[in-house]
Amino acid sequence: MNDIKIIVKGWVKLLPFYLFTLLLLFVSCSEKDDAVEEYPDWKNKNDKFFENAYQAHDYDIALKKFSLMESVTAAHTDYVLVDVIEEGYGGESPYLTDSVLVHYAGHLIPSSTYTEGFPFDQSYQEPFDYDTAVPSAMALNNTRIGFATALQKMHRGDYWRVTIPYQMGYGASGTSDGLIPGYSTLIFDIRLEDFWTKKRGDRD
Repeated sequence: MNDIKIIVKGWVKLLPFYLFTLLLLFVSCSEKDDAVEEYPDWKNKNDKFFENAYQAHDYDIALKKFSLMESVTAAHTDYVLVDVIEEGYGGESPYLTDSVLVHYAGHLIPSSTYTEGFPFDQSYQEPFDYDTAVPSAMALNNTRIGFATALQKMHRGDYWRVTIPYQMGYGASGTSDGLIPGYSTLIFDIRLEDFWTKKRGDRD
């Protein structure tokens, strides 16, 4: 009987601790319930964003993705929308099999927290500075089709803002790390510095 009394007394002493732990769990769950959803109705918002931009002609160029099978009636989502911010020089553009040297910054459309759109990737720190920014080298055929479509029409020195529908970006699934959710329109600022073939032979 003495052992039983000791156990009961020990449990009673710990009762305030258990009650406090339960209270913390309750508060934690309540905070999660009140948390703002970052991307509510995301597919619909992105569909409307791109459709409105396309219909309003709020861009300088609409570039159709490259396809060996050209459809007679192309959907709007077969295009990337381009605002030309600065014009470059030269008459040549990269081929899909080329490598490119670019400065870039990518963000999503506005969301609950990010009123300017979540910045998911960039090669430089804002504000952009040619003296300190280091361009990134990449094989063009290893990039998203929308990104590659734009660059295949750019010239050295061009600075474009490119709006890419999710069908030409990361699709309905997004990225595996969850950084870019499915159905995300991608908006890139791209500066093309240089491009070359695999043998580093410039084609100008």
